[in-house]
Amino acid sequence: MPPPPRPDRRLAAIARPGTAAFDDQRRLLLELLVDPPREGDAIADLAAALGRPAGPIAAAAAALSAAGLAQRDGDRVRATPTALAFEALWPVGL
Repeated sequence: MPPPPRPDRRLAAIARPGTAAFDDQRRLLLELLVDPPREGDAIADLAAALGRPAGPIAAAAAALSAAGLAQRDGDRVRATPTALAFEALWPVGL
């Protein structure tokens, strides 16, 4: 019998469901996917749009980046091509 598959390290960055961190990650990803600016969004702007402090949103951006769903360029965050491809196949909306 083959050994069980190893968990993908990228998934370890995603918070447990039911936590504030999980909610921040989900809301941030949705914000990054729906009508994103080409240059990305600043953390402060994302925090204001989501009604959350900048610290938890920066942490959510770091987690999404580790998971391969977001990329950071200084203070700006944008969805990765992988996340955008998923959204193109399975559109999300507010």
